[in-house]
Amino acid sequence: MDRRCFTQWCSGALLAQGLAAWAGPIEDYARTALVHPDGAPLRASEVGTSEAMVFAYPLKGIPCYLINLGERKPAVRTLASPDDGEYANPEGVGPGGSLVAFVAICTHQLSYPTPQASYLRYAAAGSELAGAPGRIVCCAHGSVYDPAQGGMRVSGPSEHPLMPVRLDWDRASDGLFATGAVGRQFFERFFKTFKGELIEHHGPGVYRQEVEGGAVTVPLSRYSRTVPAC
Repeated sequence: MDRRCFTQWCSGALLAQGLAAWAGPIEDYARTALVHPDGAPLRASEVGTSEAMVFAYPLKGIPCYLINLGERKPAVRTLASPDDGEYANPEGVGPGGSLVAFVAICTHQLSYPTPQASYLRYAAAGSELAGAPGRIVCCAHGSVYDPAQGGMRVSGPSEHPLMPVRLDWDRASDGLFATGAVGRQFFERFFKTFKGELIEHHGPGVYRQEVEGGAVTVPLSRYSRTVPAC
């Protein structure tokens, strides 16, 4: 290979790498405060470690989990969405850097929490399926994810991680904000798959609207009437 061809090959390889990295960055959305049902700000110090909390972001039909990893420090990894390309998951936030958030939709067959039931949950204390404490398990088909590793897939039929949501923490007020997410194309696939259910729950077109004001955040045990333990 002569020098000219080598230079062209290197330039093409670098461009390809750049395009792969660019394909799925964390996309900016409106900076949205996480709030209690009464509208009061949710404080980072109020987030417990025993279960996930549920909020909608960046669109009203996209459920997300807020998780406090406790003493574990989340790692930043290069991961890949099934629809949106490569990205680096955001760092944890809060006083100990232990608060993380993910789109609460299993990347296997799109199981997600509803007011009736959630087969996707954070098994803080561990479980037979989880294999270790502090993992997210999908009781629908057996996929397991590690929120301390960017939502990386640990085991089960899913081949992809959970999509991350970027958080911001205001040290002065102890308030929490969602500021971005990965998954625009993933969201479209989810909407197409569950259009009927989402219309029934949110109303026609409402599930596609951006969350405005504050994102109401509640424990999963209050959001879903049934949460199977697997």
